[in-house]
Amino acid sequence: MTDLSAIDWNEAWKKLDREKSEKNEFSSCADRWSDYERCRCFSRKVQEDNWQQAWERVHAMHITPSSRVLDIGAGPGTLAIPLAGIVRHVTAVEPSPGMLACLHENMEQLKITNITTIRKRWEDVDPKKDLDGPYDVVVASYSLGVPDLRAALEKMDAVSAHYAYIFWFADMMSPRHRTYLEIWEDLFGASRSPGHVPNIIFNLLSQMGIYANVEIYRAGRVLRFPGLEEAVADQKDALKLTEKWQVELLRNFLEKTLHREHGDYVLNQKSYRTKIWWEKEI
Repeated sequence: MTDLSAIDWNEAWKKLDREKSEKNEFSSCADRWSDYERCRCFSRKVQEDNWQQAWERVHAMHITPSSRVLDIGAGPGTLAIPLAGIVRHVTAVEPSPGMLACLHENMEQLKITNITTIRKRWEDVDPKKDLDGPYDVVVASYSLGVPDLRAALEKMDAVSAHYAYIFWFADMMSPRHRTYLEIWEDLFGASRSPGHVPNIIFNLLSQMGIYANVEIYRAGRVLRFPGLEEAVADQKDALKLTEKWQVELLRNFLEKTLHREHGDYVLNQKSYRTKIWWEKEI
C-alpha cells in the first residue's frame, strides 16, 4: 500500500505541469486569454442567467456585508462582480489584460466602485507591496494554474484573516480532459487514464498541516457556438492542435457530439468539482 504521507505533493503538482507542457496538450491561460474577443465571449458566458453559476459559488462561502475579499485570478469578474454588491470591498488579482479590460467594462456598466484590481500573476504578487491584507475571505476559483502550488497556498493562507476557498476539479481532470477521453490517444499519441487521481491540492494542504474541508459535486458546463466551424476553431485553439489530421479528427468528433439547440451548436461537458476550504486558527 502506498504511503500518501511519503509523497511530495508539491513535486507531484510540478510533474503534472511539466507533463502538460512537454505534451503540448493545452494552450496556457496566458495564451488562451491574450485574445480580447475570447475574453469578451467568456465574460458574456459567465453573465448568463444573471451570473447564476457565480452566485452558486458566492453563496457557498462565509460572506458578510463587512467582508473584505481577495479574489485570485478574477477573470472578467466572475465572482468579483456579484461579490461587490454584498461585501465591503473586493481586491481582484488578474494577470490577463483582456480579462482585466472586461472586468473594468463590467464595473463601469454596473457602476461598481468597491473593486480594486491588480494586474499580476499570483506567484508574482508581493503581499507587503501589492496587497492591503489580511482579508476576511481569500478565494481562488479555477485559477490556481501556478508552477509552485505550495508557495501559492502558503501565500493564500498568510493573507487570510478568517477563510480561504479553492474551487477546483475533484479528480484533477478538467471538462476538456473528460470530453476528449475517447479520442485522446488518437489526438496526442498517448492515452490519458480515466482512472481515479488523488486530489493534489487537498493532499498538499494536509501535508502542510492545513486540514481543509472538502465538498464534491458533479457539474455541467455548456459551450455554445453559432456553427460547427466556430466550434472546431475554438476547440482547436484550446487543445493546441497544429496538424491538419488532428483538426479533421476533432471535426469528426464534434460532428457526432454537438447537438442543436435554439439555432446553436451545443457541447455539453461534465466534470466532478470540489470546494476546498479552511478556517484560519486564531
